[in-house]
Amino acid sequence: MNQVQIFDEAGRETTAFSVGDAIEHMLVDEAGHLWVGHFDENPDGINRWSATGRRTWTSDYARIPGLLGCYALNVSGTTAWACPYTDCPLVEIRPGRPVKVWANTVRGAHAVAVHGERVAFYGGYGEERNRLVHGELTATSVEPTEVGLLTLPDGTPPSRRRAVARGSRIYLQADPFTAWDVFDLNG
Repeated sequence: MNQVQIFDEAGRETTAFSVGDAIEHMLVDEAGHLWVGHFDENPDGINRWSATGRRTWTSDYARIPGLLGCYALNVSGTTAWACPYTDCPLVEIRPGRPVKVWANTVRGAHAVAVHGERVAFYGGYGEERNRLVHGELTATSVEPTEVGLLTLPDGTPPSRRRAVARGSRIYLQADPFTAWDVFDLNG
């Protein structure tokens, strides 16, 4: 089990709690809640925890199609966006409201950025691991509009990389993991 520690402004631990195993993503929202997306070795899916360790939302009863793991997670404000494995729909989670689900043909994305009705996915399987897909949200699905490959300033694709999405931005850190590059859907 992975133990989360919460610290105050002075660096003192205020609480610690377990959020389970097989963590793929961990992001904090503006209300101080911790969103955790698990990969497919843990059936916990997606959960939201308070800063005191109380689970405040779980995907257990959310009727998210094909949820075996959380490939991409984005937290903006108090809303979470996710692309769960295996069906890879785009999911909007606003605690206290029904989950919205859009059918999605983009498979294997490791980051998703959202701005209004526009969406961008980064990553994929095999040769598509540096793929960047732009799309538009309709009432029921994500409609891809552009597909390309993300490259480094010298034109080469990143080898090993980390991707984190927040709101309309996808942050990419390529090996040797020293600086973050930013792709912003909003500009």
